[in-house]
Order: sequence, then structure tokens, then C-alpha cells
Amino acid sequence: MLETVNAVLDTHNQVAAASHGDLETIRSLVSLMLTATIVGVIAARIKLPYTVSLVLVGIGLNALGILPNLKLTPDLLLMVFLPALLFEAAIHFPANELKQFAPTIIVLAVPGVLLTALVTAFVLQIEFSTFRLAQPVGFTHFLLFGTIIAATDPISVISLLRQLGVNRKLSVLIEGESLFNDGTAIVLYTIVLDMITMGRLNLSTSFVQLIVVSLGGIFIGAILGLFASLVISFMEDHLFSIAITTVTAYGTYLIAEEFQVSGILATVVAGLFVGNMGKKKSMNPMTRIAVTSFWEYLAFFISSIVFLMMGLEVNLLLLLNHIELIIFAFCAVLASRAASVFLPIPFLRRFNQNIDYRNGTVLWWSGLRGSLSMVLVLSLPQDMEVREILVAMTFGVVVLSVVLQGTTIGLFLKWLKLVPIRTEASIFLAKNLARLKAIKAQTEAISQMSFTELPVAKEISLRLKTERAEILK
Repeated sequence: MLETVNAVLDTHNQVAAASHGDLETIRSLVSLMLTATIVGVIAARIKLPYTVSLVLVGIGLNALGILPNLKLTPDLLLMVFLPALLFEAAIHFPANELKQFAPTIIVLAVPGVLLTALVTAFVLQIEFSTFRLAQPVGFTHFLLFGTIIAATDPISVISLLRQLGVNRKLSVLIEGESLFNDGTAIVLYTIVLDMITMGRLNLSTSFVQLIVVSLGGIFIGAILGLFASLVISFMEDHLFSIAITTVTAYGTYLIAEEFQVSGILATVVAGLFVGNMGKKKSMNPMTRIAVTSFWEYLAFFISSIVFLMMGLEVNLLLLLNHIELIIFAFCAVLASRAASVFLPIPFLRRFNQNIDYRNGTVLWWSGLRGSLSMVLVLSLPQDMEVREILVAMTFGVVVLSVVLQGTTIGLFLKWLKLVPIRTEASIFLAKNLARLKAIKAQTEAISQMSFTELPVAKEISLRLKTERAEILK
């Protein structure tokens, strides 16, 4: 009898502990979102980019010892945050524009990542040799750092673009690169890490692995994205459509990872299919508005949490102790980014890409690094001799990238005259055109209402017609 009572008490304690942990996680998320909201209000007042403000506030909270019960772990980023952000960006990405700029995006996302990693390693080797820095870091570790920092972070880049008046071509190139280069960087990181920890490297096998992982992810994403688009075409209820897109985003990632191919590429491709087939061709206007609004808010919520958590992960004392290495690493990353952007320009012109050096300069400076690099470096084995150095270099480069590049990219665009001059008349016209489009979408949505909603529909329709007539006067 006593044993039974003890077993029941143990079970109760385990359930209570699990519930307490879940409650702490929820509290942390609510606290982070409340902080992000306050930061957003203040950032809008002082004209500081929202994402940069979040990182700075996160760093400040860490320095004060105010830390939530939530860590930016590899599983949290790669399995919870990243699929949603990539899927949301992909469903808004027009297939015709992707096809138009595919050569540039492919070059930047595949050979560009490899070139970035190699050039970063070589520049660091030259810097360390020239200045005779006494650190236990060799060329293979520099190469590992190059793979960690090679990919432009989609969370950082996409969030930044939505705050700036970047012309459409640049926006497509920057966003397209950030969507597709993560898979390449993660595979290269795995290959170099195996080479260091296990002492083996087979170039032919590694190349085949890169191809299989990439094409496998694209294939699974295409199949599941096409299937989801077909299912959506039979759905009338917008809630079911939202549910299908959510299952597609996360299910595609998990299935691809189960087959040991790129879940990131699979999610992006599935999003492209749903966005260009399911959303545009199969959804009625009301459902399209509901699905778009859901994913836009989810992306805003997650990106706010991620930027704040990025700052919370930064240890200022660690960065200050390695400030010299961080400066050298940041210079190496800028040099490698320049090589991966400017060297292919003459080659890409043969494919009618028309990328000039002004656009190239923006592509170079907008190559922000972010949470993916931080998660990769935190995934290094704890017993690796140079782990602390690589962590400091990576975190330092990410902070400099987000803060320095994130706050000055707008100045670059103005200096290069790539931001359209918006007069009061053009702003007024843009607002009215946007409202007319919204009225059209709302009118189409009303036409889908049932008979039970007819009185309400008539009233809303009359109000929309009156507003449209006022605008067109």
C-alpha cells in the first residue's frame, strides 16, 4: 500500500514539475513579446530600426542579468522558428520573379556560400600571420568559422527589407538568396566539422552529399507543396486553409529531415508552391486575406522573439575579451562577402541578369548574419579546444553585422540613389491605390458571403462603394 502511495506521489510530482516548466516557458514568451512591443513603440519614436533595437535591448538585459527561462537552442530555431519564417517569406515570393533572377540567386546561394567560407578562412589566416596573433586556431578552424558565418540570415535580412524602400529587383535578390543559402551553409558546416572531429574528408563524397541533400529537399518540398495546394482548392473555410498551410510548413520540414535531406529547402519550395498555386489560384479572397494575415503576424511575432533572444545570448564580457579577434573576423567576413558578390557579376551579365556594381554594393552590405550562425556555433562540441574563440568571433560578427550594417543600409541606398524619392503627392497616390486594392478584395470577399449574412453584406458593400467614389473624385 505504501509503495502504491509513493508511486502516485512521484507521478504527481513529475506532472507538477512538467507543468511548472511549461508555465515558465509561456511566461518567458509573454515577457519577451511584451518587451518587444515596448521596444517597437520606442524605436518608432527615435527612428531606430526595430530589429537593431531588439538586439541592443537584449544585450542590455543580459548585461543586467535579466534572463528569461528560454534559450535560443538549435532545436528551437531550426524546428520551431525557422520553418514558419521561411514559409511565410516563400508564400509571398512570386514564381515569375524567382525565375527571372534564378541565375543570380543560385550563384549567391550555392557557390557564393562556398566562396565566402573559403575566402573568410584565407583572409583570417593572412591576418593572424601578419599580426602574429598567438591563438590556438588553425586553417581548418578558420574554415569552420567560414561555414558558420557564410549564410546571410533570412530572419535578419527579411525583417530589414520590410522596413526599407528597396527597389523590387534588389529585394528579390536579397530575399531569394537568404531563403536558399541556409541549406548549403548547414551541409558545408557538417562536412567541415566532421573533418575536424573525425579527421576525414572525402571531397567526392561531400560533393555528392551536398547535391543529394539539396535536391532531396527540393523534391520533397515540391511534392508536399503541390499536394497542399490541391487540398486547399477543395477548402471553403479559411480556418481549415490556415491549418493546412501550418501543417505544410512544419510537416514538410520534419519529413525532409526524417529522410536526411534539407528541411530548410523543402519548406521554402513548399511555400513557393502554396503561395503561387494554392494561395493565388485556389483560395477565395476572404480565405486569402485570412491566411496572409495569419502568416504575417506569426512571422512578426517570431522574428521579434528571435532578435530579442539573439541579444540575450550575447555575453559582453566574452566579446570584450576577444575584441581584436572579432574585428579581424568582421573584416574577413566583409572581404569574403565582397568576393562572392562582385566576382560573379561579369559572368551573370551573360545570362541577362543586369546586375551593376551599384546593386552589387547593396547586396554586399546587406549580407547580414544572424541567429543561424549563433545556433551553429553553439552546436559545436563542448570539448573543442577553440570553441570559446569561435563563439566569441561569431557572436561579435553577428552583433556588428546587425547593428552596424542594419543601421546604415538605408544610408547606402540613399547614397547610391536606389531609394525612390517619395513626394507628398506620391505618398498620397500610393495610399489611395493601396486602399482601392483593399476595397476590391473586400468587395470580392463579400460576394462569397452566405444568405444569412446578406443584410450585413449589403451594408458593408454600400459603405465600400461610397468610400471608393470618394477616392476617385
